[in-house]
Amino acid sequence: MGLPVQLQENETVVRIIKRHPLSLIGRIVGVALLLIVGIALWLWLRGLGGGLEVVLDILIAVGALAAIVYAGIYWYRYENDLWIITNERLIDSTKTTPFNQDIKTATLTNIQDINIRKRGIFQTLFEYGDVICQTASASGHTFEFLGVAKPAEVLDLIDDQRALAQRNALAAKP
Repeated sequence: MGLPVQLQENETVVRIIKRHPLSLIGRIVGVALLLIVGIALWLWLRGLGGGLEVVLDILIAVGALAAIVYAGIYWYRYENDLWIITNERLIDSTKTTPFNQDIKTATLTNIQDINIRKRGIFQTLFEYGDVICQTASASGHTFEFLGVAKPAEVLDLIDDQRALAQRNALAAKP
């Protein structure tokens, strides 16, 4: 897989992180359930007759097409939402369409606070959640790793890489 950014000299990728698969599966199952309910309703209403069969056929076709398009778009976003931890910085790459990409970077030495957020029973049971990194920039940007597996491990990894980057920065000063 090609990286969305050019790495700097002596920069190496430590880990590439994606969303937890449950975030994709949950949406796809939700769309499938709505589609099943729509088909059941369509079959029931067609059985009643009344001359609305053509309208019902058009509605179910449009609904099914919309569900397939929505699932495809969400899958594309899932596949193209990456967080990259290198030995020097954090990179957040989000590609919502083939023509729309957003890339943010932060130097590890500028990361001030790292927090974990887990909400709800599913995030607790399946051990996924959000890792929020606050930077030292004037605008106070945050890096949000949303829906990642084992957020405590991600927090530890970022914290370890930040400590190494700070030591290397101190050692490089004359």
